[in-house]
Amino acid sequence: MSETDDRWQRQKATAIAGMFGVSLVTGIVVTALAPNAAETGMPLGIQLVANIVLFVLGFRWLHADSAALDIRRPTWLNIGIILMAAVFVPYYFFKTRPEGARLAPILRFFGLIFACAFTSVIGSTLMAMLLPGSAPTATL
Repeated sequence: MSETDDRWQRQKATAIAGMFGVSLVTGIVVTALAPNAAETGMPLGIQLVANIVLFVLGFRWLHADSAALDIRRPTWLNIGIILMAAVFVPYYFFKTRPEGARLAPILRFFGLIFACAFTSVIGSTLMAMLLPGSAPTATL
């Protein structure tokens, strides 16, 4: 692996670690500010900020992946990823991976979404255990 490839891999790993960190902190902050979010509703400002940060980290990962593969994403694909990431990120993987190697990154993408949601639940549960007199939240 060349030094450039290693740099892109590190940037991709850093972006994914950042996604997990943001998810954990989001779960903690939402539970701290709205312990009964299931009844009262999610604090939308916090969720909006978290989603924007997750998108920035996701685009950082996509930039590193595109650079590692030496490809350029068209503008319409970037807009599609912003509007419907669950459709256009798998499309990106399908178009940029060779036949026979397309399913694994698509499944890992959906696994990452699930893992980030689960990390948020862990943060929420940890915060609920620390709050005095509150029962752990059931978010799933």
